[in-house]
Amino acid sequence: MRRIGIAACALLAAVGAGAAGFGSSAVGTASGRFLDLGAGARAMALAGAYSAAADEASALYWNPAAMTQVRRRSATLMHAAYLADSSYDYGSYVHNAKRTGAFGLGLQYFSFGTVFETDEGFHPTGTSHPYDLAVSAGYAREFKGGAAVGLAGKFIQSKLAETATTGALDAGVLSPRLFSDRLRLAAVVRNAGGSLKYGGESDPLPLAFKLGGVLRLTDAWILALDLDIPRSDDPGVRMGTEYMFVDESSWRFAGRAGFSSADVSPAAGIGIGVRGLTVDYAFVPYSGLGYSGLGEVHRISLTFDF
Repeated sequence: MRRIGIAACALLAAVGAGAAGFGSSAVGTASGRFLDLGAGARAMALAGAYSAAADEASALYWNPAAMTQVRRRSATLMHAAYLADSSYDYGSYVHNAKRTGAFGLGLQYFSFGTVFETDEGFHPTGTSHPYDLAVSAGYAREFKGGAAVGLAGKFIQSKLAETATTGALDAGVLSPRLFSDRLRLAAVVRNAGGSLKYGGESDPLPLAFKLGGVLRLTDAWILALDLDIPRSDDPGVRMGTEYMFVDESSWRFAGRAGFSSADVSPAAGIGIGVRGLTVDYAFVPYSGLGYSGLGEVHRISLTFDF
């Protein structure tokens, strides 16, 4: 298990050391930007400030180490409709076996819808169905004292006019629970390694380094903050807050709001849950998480905790 922690920390350190070279000079150089579309309506309503706050199955996406915050087993499904008939779907499952660690599987799928093809004379020749796909598998472990580390590997395939495939790694760490379990800090590197190659030209994946934290003001109210340092854009701050109401019959009602300086975009959402089922909704006016130009997005997700 110590090797997992060393590998995660080494990967984080390597990206952190190179973060000074990130920024506007690399804008537009990344491929596979669907990897930045986010996961789970709860996280999106917090504007993506979720690297330390994640505690359900989408933790595999936001910070592999946060899979240790899943109580036992969790599954998350999300759907978002974009322009025309394009759409984005996400699904993940995490099993936290405590002593032996937490294991996760995830799937991201962006469909561009049906594309009508023509020849040089603009005569119809048929249709195609371009897509982007990523399959993830991860493992995390919490150590004595409360610190946690996690790693996740990804297989990525993009089918446009041509098909390109590659692999990538995510790594994350979580601090021990601080100040009577009120504060937890996180560091994450996403999409490390790999590039997608089309027609002889190769572009790297959207590598990003994140620092985050979640502060529990009361048992019902949290504040979350993430600092993004992406390779293909300027650094940005994401912040969000959530207040959870729990009534005597075990129903849960959550109100959420967030803001991203990277996208200059607010976000908001609600969640309703009972027992092990939660339905979350998020509204992100500018699509968020670095994937601009896709208009206003409504996200709905289901989370099953069992």
